[in-house]
Amino acid sequence: MFAFVDETGNTGSNIFDAAQPDFFTGALITKSNFDVLQKKSLSALCRKHGIGSLHASVLGFGPIEKIAPDLLNLLKKVDARFFVSRVVKRYLVATKLYDTFFDSGENPAANWNAYNVRVLKLTLCFKVATILTEEIAREFWSMLMARNEKQARAKIPGICDAILENVHLLADQRSRDVVTETLLWSRDHPEALDIFIAGRQAKNGHMPNMVGFVGLLDGLEGFSKRWNRPLRKIVHDRQSQFEGSLEEWHRMFSNASGEPIHLPGEKMVMRKVPGSTFEVSSSDDSAGIQVADLTLWLFRQFLSGKDIPIGSAAILSYVFKKGYQQDFSFQGVGDQVEEKLRDIMEKDIPAEAMEAGRSLREQQEQLRQHLLAKYEEDGLMPYQRGPIKLVSPTGD
Repeated sequence: MFAFVDETGNTGSNIFDAAQPDFFTGALITKSNFDVLQKKSLSALCRKHGIGSLHASVLGFGPIEKIAPDLLNLLKKVDARFFVSRVVKRYLVATKLYDTFFDSGENPAANWNAYNVRVLKLTLCFKVATILTEEIAREFWSMLMARNEKQARAKIPGICDAILENVHLLADQRSRDVVTETLLWSRDHPEALDIFIAGRQAKNGHMPNMVGFVGLLDGLEGFSKRWNRPLRKIVHDRQSQFEGSLEEWHRMFSNASGEPIHLPGEKMVMRKVPGSTFEVSSSDDSAGIQVADLTLWLFRQFLSGKDIPIGSAAILSYVFKKGYQQDFSFQGVGDQVEEKLRDIMEKDIPAEAMEAGRSLREQQEQLRQHLLAKYEEDGLMPYQRGPIKLVSPTGD
C-alpha cells in the first residue's frame, strides 16, 4: 500500500490568518505504486486535454472538467482510496492552551479526571475555549512561539489573569472551581510549567501541519488494518519548512512501541505505519501527489460552498465513497464526545455508581492537595514522582 500526500492552508506561525482558517492534509492511497505504474497514463491524459500537469489551483474548474471523466476512470481502475485530515486553527490554539495549563502531570493543581479521562478533558477544554478572547489566544500563541524562555514565562500571569476574569461566564460551579484552581496556581508558579522549547524545528510541533500529519498517520494505519496490507511508502509534497520535522515524526511513530497504553475508557497504541518509508517529492515528479492536490482542492471548494460542475462533482462523489476524514475541529471532535456521552446521559445513574464517583473524587482531591504541598517542599512536578499511596476517606 502506498500513500501520496499534499497539503493546503499553510500559514506557518501566522495561525490567525483569517483568509486560511483551516489546514488540510490529503492523501491518495493505492495498493500499488501509482507513481511507477500510472505516471505515463496520467501524463497521456493531461496531453490529451492540453494540460501541462494537475495543479488544480492553477487550472481551475474549466480544464478540470475536461479531464474529469478520464481521470475518474483511472481512479476506479486502480481502486483508489482517499484520506483527508482537517485542522481548524482556532481549535488547535484552544487545545494547546488546555494542554499547557491543565495537564495534571505538569500542574499539581489540575484536576486528574479533567485531563486523563478523554470525554471529560474535551468537555472542559470546550468550556475553557468559550471564555478565550482573540487577545488571549494571540498572547498565548506568542508565548508558545517566543524565542526567549524568560520572555515566554513572563506572559503566563497575564494570560491566566485574563482567562480568570471570564471564569464567571462558565455555566456550572464545578467547572468554575476547577478552572480557577488550575489557573491561579499556574499564574503564581510561572517557573514550573513546561512551556518552552527552543529551535524552529521543535516549535514546528505546535503547528497545524504536524497535527494534520499525525491525523494522516492515524488514517493510513486504519487503511492498513482494513486492507490487511502494510504501508510501504509515503510520498509527501515538498515542504521546505517542515521536511525535517515530518521525517522525524514519521520515524518516531513508525518505530514506537506497539504495546497498548491503557487510559480510562480507552486504549491507545503509539506505533503507526511500521516498516514504511517516508519520501519527499515535488508534485511535478509525482503523479500521485498531483491527484492528491486536485482532490484536496475540490474538497476545499465544496466546503466553501462553491458550485461544483458535474465532472468535478463525480470525482468528489467517488472520493466521498472511497475516503475517510479526520476532523480536528470543535464540530468534529464535539460530535465524537456527544456520541460517547449520549448513552450515559440518557440513562439513570445507579446509586452505588454515584457513591463510587463521590469516593473517587474525594481520593483525587486528597491526592491533589498532597501534590500541591509536596511541590512547595521540593519543587517536583507530579510526573517526576513515583507511585503515591494515600489513605482513602473510608480508611482503605
